[in-house]
Amino acid sequence: MCKYRTTLQVSAACLMLFCSLQTYGQGRPPAPVIVAEVVAREVQEQISIVGIARPRRTSRIATETDGLVAQKLKDGGQVVKRGERIFRLTNDQLEADLDEARADLSLQSFNYEQSRKLVRTEAVAEQDLRNAGYQLARAKAKLRDLESRHRALSISPPFSGHIVQTLTEVGEWVSRGDEVAQVISTDTIRVYVNAHEKYVDGVELGDAAEVFIDALGIQPFAGTVVAILAEGYSDSHAFPVIVEVNNPEGRIRSNMSARVRLNTGSEGSSLLVHKDAVIHAPDGQVVFVVLEGKAVRRLVQTGLAHQGFVAVKGNLKVGDLAIVRGNERLRDGQAVKVVRKLQ
Repeated sequence: MCKYRTTLQVSAACLMLFCSLQTYGQGRPPAPVIVAEVVAREVQEQISIVGIARPRRTSRIATETDGLVAQKLKDGGQVVKRGERIFRLTNDQLEADLDEARADLSLQSFNYEQSRKLVRTEAVAEQDLRNAGYQLARAKAKLRDLESRHRALSISPPFSGHIVQTLTEVGEWVSRGDEVAQVISTDTIRVYVNAHEKYVDGVELGDAAEVFIDALGIQPFAGTVVAILAEGYSDSHAFPVIVEVNNPEGRIRSNMSARVRLNTGSEGSSLLVHKDAVIHAPDGQVVFVVLEGKAVRRLVQTGLAHQGFVAVKGNLKVGDLAIVRGNERLRDGQAVKVVRKLQ
């Protein structure tokens, strides 16, 4: 029985050794990989800062005259055009004063013309003509003031936009200077961010910026730096930067969260690899390159991201084929076969 078991064990060992020798002789098939060339490009240093979107124009509309709210023609949430009425006021006393001023102007005009005729015949003194001219000028000024106040009984916004809220209702009396509505224009949006002092010196007026609104998808909006404030915050050592974005369709709304990507200077020419070529290993960040049909492991230090590439420092050179697909389980020196090269 023991002799039978020993024979079986020897036979199994021989079979395993034979299979191993066969596998060793044939070798593993090369692993299929996709590669992209290592390139050298000018890299622009960038920072990304979270901020808030605000309308470029906002107005709390105040009345220019006293009056009773007779009509409310627009409400909060509605669109309003420049010159379009939001409220109509009435003021009976103003109407009466306006009638009186028109009558007074007619009288003073007649008196002045009479004085002009009489001064030629020396029937009245020159001083009387001057007094008549003064009274006429006063009557004209008073009428202009009352007509202006009468026009102000119709309340409209100084620009087209959206009514955020109305602050009075029909039947209420409003006095000159009272706020009656808040209007914003979102055709142009300004995003306010705070750039740290170590970056702000690299930001310049007129610089292009990318604005990302996560609520609206992944495509950035084109923006321009329109202001960099000279005074920052002592606690955070950051300075306010304002980026303006055209928003003709009104997709960006006031107080939406925004993320701004700003250029803060140039690092010069750098080696870049495709972002998927970099993998994380226990001993650091690694890029596999194809050399003579084998995957060769290179430790690298990564820098700035740039249009789908990553700046790296390490034992790489321009033209090296960095593996971007199939690199997750590769071993140093493993045979590989390039099935596609990304352009």
